[in-house]
Amino acid sequence: MKLTLLQRSVQPIIHPDHPWETGGRIFPVAAFADPAADELLLYYMLRFTARPLENVLCLARSKDGKKWTKSDYGSGTNIVMRGSGLKTDWGEFFPTSIIRDEHEPDAKLRWKMIYWDSIDPMIQSGIGLATSPDGVQWQRLHSRPVITGANDAASLIDMYAGAKTPFGAGTHFIHQQTFKHNPNLPTDRDNLKLLHRAISVWQCENFDGRWLGPVRILEPDANDAADLQFYWLSAFKSSNSGYGGFLNCHHTIDQTMDVQLVSSRDGWSWTRENDRNPILPLGPRGQFDCGLVSVIAQPVIWQGKVLIFYQGRPSVHDGKPHYPADVQPQPGIGLAEFTDEFMER
Repeated sequence: MKLTLLQRSVQPIIHPDHPWETGGRIFPVAAFADPAADELLLYYMLRFTARPLENVLCLARSKDGKKWTKSDYGSGTNIVMRGSGLKTDWGEFFPTSIIRDEHEPDAKLRWKMIYWDSIDPMIQSGIGLATSPDGVQWQRLHSRPVITGANDAASLIDMYAGAKTPFGAGTHFIHQQTFKHNPNLPTDRDNLKLLHRAISVWQCENFDGRWLGPVRILEPDANDAADLQFYWLSAFKSSNSGYGGFLNCHHTIDQTMDVQLVSSRDGWSWTRENDRNPILPLGPRGQFDCGLVSVIAQPVIWQGKVLIFYQGRPSVHDGKPHYPADVQPQPGIGLAEFTDEFMER
């Protein structure tokens, strides 16, 4: 599996420039091509650090990936989903993954989402499910989370029809950050002392049914740096009936994050590609993405290219500037364009 970089943003491509976005930071959640309208769709979360109950999911559209329109979806804004308004015991409202499930026979359920929130004040915060007929009007499926605990760093992917795994047949995976005890980790700056971040998988019999897991499937090994941890895996379908994935790699000594490419035949066993070198490294010093780069949105094919929308910021995971002596640029959403070599069509 290979990706060849064509070009990459030197400035964020979209900004929080509307009144309801004031004070928020934007994170790309999902991107899709809309052939009928000849447009790109970009879902992004507005995160308000000091006011997390005000976090929202928004939708923007573009003809070229550079100029974006924020349409009114009925509330005078481009907001398509809000949090429950309940305080979370850990984390905050965060739509973490959206897929357009072309194999779903019920058109009302063709768009699927997982999100982190407090859904029931008597139950721990966790992963909830939502569906939509059009990607705009979203309906929560349950009054309680389907998965509690562990972490909000989780992504959803639909399985290939007929695929079987150690759990048997199923319809969807969630790849989620989970932990194991590791007393040998560097701990100077990490917020999870002695806990090693790894990737586990959940599998469902059907999207609205029982979820089985978690099973740890991907973690650093002896060939990795001692401080490397796997923060997030976002899987996508490749052209060979397998999966690719963006593995967000957290370096706990300096608290930076970059993105590696991985591949899998079954969604469980993963191969590190590109000699474990990042396909999206940090941007150069002084650029908006010089401290942390992460990808949770699946790639999208547009005009013969693979587009990857990513979060870039000059600060690192613990919030400190990577280069504290420098003037800090504004963080934002970046866009990287790659050759179209292996994406599913």
